[in-house]
Amino acid sequence: MENQFQLTNSKEIIAYLAQQFPNCFTLEGEAKPLKIGIFQDIISRLDGCQILSKTKLRIALRSYTMSWRYLHSIKEGANRIDLDGNPNEVINQEQMDHAQQQLKESKEKAKERFKEQAKEKRKTTQQPSKKVKPLNNGDFVKVLVGNKPIKVQIINIEKDHIKVKIGAGMELTVKPEYIINK
Repeated sequence: MENQFQLTNSKEIIAYLAQQFPNCFTLEGEAKPLKIGIFQDIISRLDGCQILSKTKLRIALRSYTMSWRYLHSIKEGANRIDLDGNPNEVINQEQMDHAQQQLKESKEKAKERFKEQAKEKRKTTQQPSKKVKPLNNGDFVKVLVGNKPIKVQIINIEKDHIKVKIGAGMELTVKPEYIINK
């Protein structure tokens, strides 16, 4: 039995559709509003095509039609297009309003995700400042090397790095953010 290659990634599927139907799908620039029912048109045109599953195609089309550039293309009075790029039904006010609402909600979700990621990044980069004493030559501190802190002695403090000495006599140059000073 022969193994048949299948597209599974939405981006790969859209790239394939753009190759097969260049007057309908685009990978860059302004997207074109698609005819309602384009899924069935694609299935009938690619009848017998073994590289696309209907489920993966449906997911890829959903991804394409929910993208910001696609939603931005839905304007009242514009024509939807079929697979050959021929004009089809005209977009009405209700359809445009729905697309604008979807776009607004998507942007709000992205903004919230961005805020959460920034918040998480601040949490991980900020160390709690519990009575951090100033560093001096000769002080014993811990340095984070790999996953485990090591006790070291400060030899020299320079502008953007600190030279330390490990108990065995080996000297290291480390950045201040790797010093644990409590």
